Amino acid sequence: MLRKINKRAAIELSIGTIVIVVLAMSMLILGLVLVKNIFGGATASVNILDTKVQNEINKLFSDEGADVVVKLGSDQTVKIKPGSGTISIGIGARTPDGSSTDRDRLKYKISLGQSTGSDCLAKLKKENTENLFVTPLGQKRSFDAYQGANSFASIQINVPKGTQTCTQTVLVDVVDTKTNQDVGGNYFILEVMKEGLFQ
Repeated sequence: MLRKINKRAAIELSIGTIVIVVLAMSMLILGLVLVKNIFGGATASVNILDTKVQNEINKLFSDEGADVVVKLGSDQTVKIKPGSGTISIGIGARTPDGSSTDRDRLKYKISLGQSTGSDCLAKLKKENTENLFVTPLGQKRSFDAYQGANSFASIQINVPKGTQTCTQTVLVDVVDTKTNQDVGGNYFILEVMKEGLFQ
């Protein structure tokens, strides 16, 4: 009799253990999916400069009151996992006096912010950091599209597999070639994330 009770208790204990293990695995998988979704949506990249993206950039002009804007979240950070392909960041500029522009009136230039000693410039060295940018650094470039007083472009970045984690401030400066004056500048932060489980 005692042996039957022990057998039944062992079976019930085994079934209870299996149920707990299944529930724990389900919770783990749901947690991993949630974390992947959180980190996966953090890039705020722009695939094409369509009308929707241009309207969002136009809204940033009025929200921020700036003549040069970067279409990212409030933290101005684009988070990229190595090997995830080319990521595009939308930028916009407008003429300070509100007059119409064309493709070549406003020019933009991107450059790396001064090294802090612990950023990508320090970790990857200058040449490797510059090679992350598909859009060339240090050159005045024409915007990709324009409408009225506003011009739009996308900055493309490609972080290859094996790139170590780092952050880097990237400066965006715009000049008006008609008046030969600076329109303004803005910045964003490139964050190279850790490779691994959530790719």
